[in-house]
Amino acid sequence: MLAVKLLPLTFISLLLCLSAPTQANTQLNQALLTDAQLTQINSLYQQPASTPALEALAQQLNLHADTRGQFLQQRHLAVLKKPLLSQGRFIFSPNQGLIWQQLTPFNSLMVLKDQQLIQQNSQGKVQQLSAATSGNPIAQQLPRLLQAIMAGDINALSTDFALFMPTEKTGSVWQLGLQAKDPQIHAAMGNITLSGDTHIRSLIMSSQQANISDYTYIQFTDTEQGALSDSELALFNLNSELAK
Repeated sequence: MLAVKLLPLTFISLLLCLSAPTQANTQLNQALLTDAQLTQINSLYQQPASTPALEALAQQLNLHADTRGQFLQQRHLAVLKKPLLSQGRFIFSPNQGLIWQQLTPFNSLMVLKDQQLIQQNSQGKVQQLSAATSGNPIAQQLPRLLQAIMAGDINALSTDFALFMPTEKTGSVWQLGLQAKDPQIHAAMGNITLSGDTHIRSLIMSSQQANISDYTYIQFTDTEQGALSDSELALFNLNSELAK
């Protein structure tokens, strides 16, 4: 996520911001992907998901309730020796939308609701953008993608993405690869690899290159479900700041 200044955003920024550089914080724990894991991710995209496997995954996921948790984001760049790190919390509500609140190394807040992207930067400035009026097919598709990912909606994902899963599954752990069917969107997003059990535990954005040197790795921790508190609901009303 960028920066002290609030930059002009399109909806693609909401996903691409996950791979944007930020200041490194050496106090955060690092969990690097090994070369073997990166190779395994590449091989995943040679294994189209079968209908029975997708149906089993849809039944296993339980993401239709209000969900919150913490995230640790690592941006790996070939030109840097250490990844760029950030952390914060997320809140997903099927009825309200998605909150992405970065707490380290600086505060920022993004709210996705009703096809609107609302962002507040570290200085408190608020900006709102609409997917419907952007005229950009990527921007119009992105809100659906994020909602479908967080809700575990396999049917919605399969409409716009080719889906990939390992032919062999280990216990309750699953892995799902997303590759946009639209070439323009695929070029912008790359491959999106999700993994988890009853919840999504990680998200990896990577290119199609055989040797993945630049990628974004997000870990989701302390995930729990339950009704939103008053303070959590208040975050979804960030757009009221625009009227001031």
